[in-house]
Order: sequence, then C-alpha cells, then structure tokens
Amino acid sequence: MAALGISGLPLLVVQHPLGGERPEAVARRALQAVEQLASLIGRVA
Repeated sequence: MAALGISGLPLLVVQHPLGGERPEAVARRALQAVEQLASLIGRVA
C-alpha cells in the first residue's frame, strides 16, 4: 500500500469466493477474519 501513499495500513484478508461454499467453510473463513481483525485492533490500539 506504500505505492498509494498509505504505508503500514493494516489489511484484513478474506478469501473469496464464498458463494457455493458449505456453511462450515464460510464459518471457518469468518472465524479467520475475526481473528485477523482482533490481531489488527490489538496492534493499532
């Protein structure tokens, strides 16, 4: 992101596509996203 003038911007990554995935797979990806978000919040706070 430094190329856009925003160095060090924390990013949360969610793998796609979600359409057509089983509910268990979507839940697993959602949990991973929540864990990433918690980690990012901890770094910024």
